[in-house]
This record gives sequence, structure tokens and C-alpha cells, in this order.
Amino acid sequence: MLSKLLSSQIIIYNFILFFSFSLSVNYFVNMEFINYLAYVFFHLTLIYVVFYFFHISLVFVTFLYGIFFDIFLIDYISPHLISFLIFITIYFFTKKFLINFSSNKVSFIIIFLTLIMFVLEALISNLSVNYPINFNNLAFLFMIATILFIPTLKIFSKIDKL
Repeated sequence: MLSKLLSSQIIIYNFILFFSFSLSVNYFVNMEFINYLAYVFFHLTLIYVVFYFFHISLVFVTFLYGIFFDIFLIDYISPHLISFLIFITIYFFTKKFLINFSSNKVSFIIIFLTLIMFVLEALISNLSVNYPINFNNLAFLFMIATILFIPTLKIFSKIDKL
């Protein structure tokens, strides 16, 4: 089990998570698109890692990323933390059913969960801290996720072959 945690794929995915997290919380005024791109890429990577490399330590990792996203992006702790932990919990209890799905179905589930997670984060931030929902940003995130999805899966399949 330790070899699975220290495999080259997991190390690469954790590097991708950290790098995309860092880019998404650092606000580039002239290159706002990079922030959105990194934010979407982080979510796609996190969901992919949970689906294909689930380990109980991911609960701790998602907990930390959720807290840090909340602190850096909105100065309150709740939307990312709650949505990440809800996702991990639902996956944990349904993973025995998800194992039987084909890779195509899992791919559609990953993109669907990414979009749902964006909406859930917006709703939780609106309900918990009265943070306004910006539908233009949400639509932009949806568009980026849809465009970035197939190339991301191709990159991840190359990483998985290492």
C-alpha cells in the first residue's frame, strides 16, 4: 500500500494539484484566464485522482486544499472545504458501484462532477457567507472545463502509463 502512495503517478498528480492550486489562488490581473484555467484544472485533477487513485489520505489532502482555497479566495472557510468533503464522502460510499462503470462513463461522471462542484461551491458560499453568485464566471468555468476536459484526460492517460 505504501508503494501505491509513493508511486510516480501519485507524485506527479500531487505536483499538478499543488501547481494548479498555486496558480489559481495567485491573482494575475492581466492574465485572469490563467487563474480560471488553473482552477478548472485543479478540480479535474482532484476528481480524477479520487476516482483512480483513491486512498484514505486523500481526505486529509482535500481537507487542506479546501481550507486553503477558502482562505485565499474568499477569506471564509466553508464552500470549498464542504464541497470537497461532500464529494469524497459520496465517492467513498459509492465506489463499489462505480468500479463497474466503463472508462467512458467514468469520464462523463468526472466532467459532470466538476460542473456540479462549481455550482455547489457557489451555492455554499452564497448561503454561508452571502458571497454573490457571479453567473458569468460560472458560465466561463463551465466553458473552460468543457474545452479542457478531453486534453486533460489525454495528459492523465499518458501519466498513468509511466
